[in-house]
Amino acid sequence: MFRLMSRRVAVGVACAALMVAGWTWWQCARFKHLAVHESGRVYRSAWLDPQPLKEVIERYQIRSVVNLCEPGEMGADRIIEERQAVTSSGARLIELTMPTAISPDNPAIARHLEVMSDPNNYPMLVHCQHGVTRTAKFLTIYDIAFRGITADQSLAAQPKFGREDHNVHVKAFVREFELQHSRLYPEATAAKLDVLRH
Repeated sequence: MFRLMSRRVAVGVACAALMVAGWTWWQCARFKHLAVHESGRVYRSAWLDPQPLKEVIERYQIRSVVNLCEPGEMGADRIIEERQAVTSSGARLIELTMPTAISPDNPAIARHLEVMSDPNNYPMLVHCQHGVTRTAKFLTIYDIAFRGITADQSLAAQPKFGREDHNVHVKAFVREFELQHSRLYPEATAAKLDVLRH
């Protein structure tokens, strides 16, 4: 009798553990690489399907979604679905390709800083395909220009999502950006976002 009850308890515990593990996996798959970068202001993720994206927009009151993917990278249908999900949720989709160049002297980087400088874009969700490399680059630019955080501090605080370290090209770019951003983009300062602090 005692053995039978022990087995039932063990089976019950195992089933509960499997259910929790399954639910956790399902949530991670739905909200892939979703993380808070700066609470109330900046969030990150991989490319999300329409329903999870709508849930994130609602939960965090996202006003703009910044897509760093190349045009057509995820296929025509998925970008159409993303556009519909974002606009039907009352947010704005900003499509900004993230250049792979290491030099921060790039017109595309100026456009990224312009988006980051606009208080109307916050809270924002930024993503690329996997939410790792290009997203880390974007967030480190943001941290350096608008939060006064060094490139190394920013990268150290960001999740690596199972990788051992951040991409070598990301590290090279953000360190170069840190050295040159004041000269290249003197208008991109924390003061631009002062309204968000009040």
